Amino acid sequence: MRGAFVWLFLLVHLLAHGAVRAEETVKVKLGLLGAGPEVFAYEISVLRLALAHSGQKVALEIVPLTMPQERAFLELEAGRAEFNVFFSGFSAEREARFRQIDIPLSRGLLGHRIFITNNDFAENLASITSLKALQDQAIVGSGIGWPDTDIFEAAGFNVQQEVYENLWRMLSKGRINTFNRGIHEAYVEIGIRKPQYENLEVDPHVMVRYRFDYLFYVRKQDKKLGDLLETGLREAYDSGAFMANFNAHPAIRAVIEDANPRDRMTFEIDNLLMTERQRAIPDSFWHMF
Repeated sequence: MRGAFVWLFLLVHLLAHGAVRAEETVKVKLGLLGAGPEVFAYEISVLRLALAHSGQKVALEIVPLTMPQERAFLELEAGRAEFNVFFSGFSAEREARFRQIDIPLSRGLLGHRIFITNNDFAENLASITSLKALQDQAIVGSGIGWPDTDIFEAAGFNVQQEVYENLWRMLSKGRINTFNRGIHEAYVEIGIRKPQYENLEVDPHVMVRYRFDYLFYVRKQDKKLGDLLETGLREAYDSGAFMANFNAHPAIRAVIEDANPRDRMTFEIDNLLMTERQRAIPDSFWHMF
């Protein structure tokens, strides 16, 4: 999920407040509101890798998200001890407010944006041959507060902001004609929503690409938890487990098999929201088709 995003996030609740201890239970609250855990199966698998390679025994329990994401962020930042870690599309604001773990969870697939569209606009997308034509014709649905919303607006797109659930209804009714999604999200989400919105489909022709991804964030004060996640992710990379999971996971394989990234008309735009720290993330952590 999800960021362009779509702005998906994951929040971890530790039963003992503060340090991570052996046999600790980690409860994951995840969302967008209205989206189920299957949307985030890949991201959850990366969290499992980080915990498994952290050197500590940490159990994982997934529970549903029941509050808007900004309220959840405020709860986390205020130290009310309900949430201890989340994943979300990176931004300068989040980098400043939280400790940022500088390892992209989907190797940058989140910044490979494709569109869910409606039947009425599908032929228009099939005929797009320039970035200007896409900017002129697309009315892009994107979430309130998603970094992707600002990225698309800065690149000259007509962007309509709404909460995630409403964007599906707006697209179905023609109030917008595209809904931007990460390339590894679109097919999972349309599979869930197609029975409800029969006139929607994933466009197979166009992709907009910029450097962007989910990162893990924790409170600045939660050094032990941040160290655990960073240690676990780096160990997973060093052992080959991260890339093995990336290459084998069904959500990632679907990108290769269903989304045809190499055959799409691809337009590069800059992510003007990237900080110098985010731009310094090594190329080895980014995937390119």
